[in-house]
Amino acid sequence: MNILISCHTNQQQIAEQIKDNLSKHRFTCYIINETTPESIVARANLIRWCNIFIVNISRMYQQTAFCMETINYAKDVRKPIVAIYTESNFQPYGALGVISASAIQSIVLENDDVSESIIEQLSNTISSQENKKNNGKNVTDPEKMKSDNNSLNLIYNDKPCTVLICTTDEGLPVANLIYNEFSAKNLNALVENLSDANATCSVRQCTVIVPILSAEFEKNPACRIAFEEARLLQKPIIPVMSAIDWKPQDWLGITIAGATYFRINTQVSPYEPLYDSNRMTDLRVAVEIACQPRPSQAEREQIEMKILKEKIEECKSKLQTWPPQHKVRTINSTTDRQPVRVAVAEPNSTLAFNHIHHSITRMDLKAPPPILDEYGLPKRVQLDCMISYQRDNQSFVRAVYEDMLMREVKAWFDIWGSVQGNINDAMATGVECAKVMLVFLSKSYVESTNCQLGFRYAVKRGKAFVIIRTQPNIQMEQWMLEAVEGFPQYNAFSYDDLITPINGVPTIDVIVQAIRTLAQAQPTETVNDCSAELFELRSLLDDARDALYNDAGQTRYKTCTRCNQQFDEFTKGGCKKHLAYYMGGDLLEGRWVCCRQQANDSPGCEPCDHTDAVRIYTENPDYGTWTWEPA
Repeated sequence: MNILISCHTNQQQIAEQIKDNLSKHRFTCYIINETTPESIVARANLIRWCNIFIVNISRMYQQTAFCMETINYAKDVRKPIVAIYTESNFQPYGALGVISASAIQSIVLENDDVSESIIEQLSNTISSQENKKNNGKNVTDPEKMKSDNNSLNLIYNDKPCTVLICTTDEGLPVANLIYNEFSAKNLNALVENLSDANATCSVRQCTVIVPILSAEFEKNPACRIAFEEARLLQKPIIPVMSAIDWKPQDWLGITIAGATYFRINTQVSPYEPLYDSNRMTDLRVAVEIACQPRPSQAEREQIEMKILKEKIEECKSKLQTWPPQHKVRTINSTTDRQPVRVAVAEPNSTLAFNHIHHSITRMDLKAPPPILDEYGLPKRVQLDCMISYQRDNQSFVRAVYEDMLMREVKAWFDIWGSVQGNINDAMATGVECAKVMLVFLSKSYVESTNCQLGFRYAVKRGKAFVIIRTQPNIQMEQWMLEAVEGFPQYNAFSYDDLITPINGVPTIDVIVQAIRTLAQAQPTETVNDCSAELFELRSLLDDARDALYNDAGQTRYKTCTRCNQQFDEFTKGGCKKHLAYYMGGDLLEGRWVCCRQQANDSPGCEPCDHTDAVRIYTENPDYGTWTWEPA
């Protein structure tokens, strides 16, 4: 069995211990980190070569692009992954979190101790995969890999450009289509054909690279050298697939692992309508986002650290003893966080409660804001739910999403702005931000690797579930059945089934009310997506605030009179109020006009701060409507 151990260099010693011990069990082991091997050809080959991919998870691994490319590629080529958690106070997030959540085995390493017990666990796990060997295609024995693949000297030029469209002869027609679109929209673009005998490359001068990928592109040494340079310079790469049904077979795979790519070819017009957009427009928007200047992780953290240090000094000046008592923040990364399970009221309506479907586009209403900041990087926003489905159901799911948007449900939906950049990062961020997973369950869903990946990560993060079964007789694995046990489940084999009333209430309204009820019951999850230094500062400030309240003999946390969640004066956000008023009950079924919820004390639909004020349900006698005061 071939074993590849992936780590950051700060965990190299641990990786060496694992390698030495597994080698004694006659496993062939290699180590890959952010610097070794240097060649992307050798790096991609190692990952295809291995039968088991062991990842040493740490904060530095999470924040290092050249580490993350390896696990993204291992996932793309479907290697069994073993996750070793090397830091007791760190739980991976983003792409690393979602991929490691589906590991075939997870092990917590205590005090960097690679014990005999751990080696035995690893050996048993590896041996159990003997009959499932995933032997990659196009694999070379690592011992026989050439150390230097750069037999060609690519000439770099000084042509300034914002967008470099990089191609070979095979992709030139597509490159010209894209160039014409970008030029018409005043994007400073340049096409360079690296098939030319005297080809030069502007990779060092550009802001974003749009490569037109094909089999010819992957075989071209100049293209590979240009990509290696782009990778070293950390240039954003937005790939375009110009060949129908073609996938990278060699080094290209690792350079675009997990990336959102666009299929544009000359057989089908790139302007052919795709819902309310088209492929060319989607590509241009992605490029425009990537063109924006983006600060590094370190630069963004420096800003937060400066603010934290000021707040810590303020607390320090008020405390009699320093440092404050330290709370233990150890995380058991091998166990799943548990969701809050609450009873969802049975729907009931004896008066008129009709359903009206609104078809919408991004021209009619704003699409859900991307879960990315202005720099195209993941950000944390609170969402009611994440919509999880298999692409076969996309039209049906889109109609449901439109209904949810009209009811003010904040949802993550992949085809409407929620997926940009790395697909695994985007999916993970959606799970992390959502309180509820709305799953459109089908036979193809339970067979899909990516659907299973998102579902498993939701279980890991302790998300509540609402299940819509879109087909009868769906067989689920035991762990999936256990995850959804006790949560609401509905059958909807077509959109008409969502209009059908349950005790007088349209099924779509029953589902939305269940989502809101479950979402309100879930506490906000903190994702420590930061360096060790920033985490320590956040922890110190939290400890100092605890100490301030203890010294004053006061309770730090209060209970919100609107949603019953705990909050303090520093974390007031996270609640929801109703946008409008409650009406009906005589001729029409009583409901909140903003979101169609029936109960007068139902969860709100507009984000607001928590409150501990006494709230009174108040009638407006002029209109016969009701509101809460304060809302």
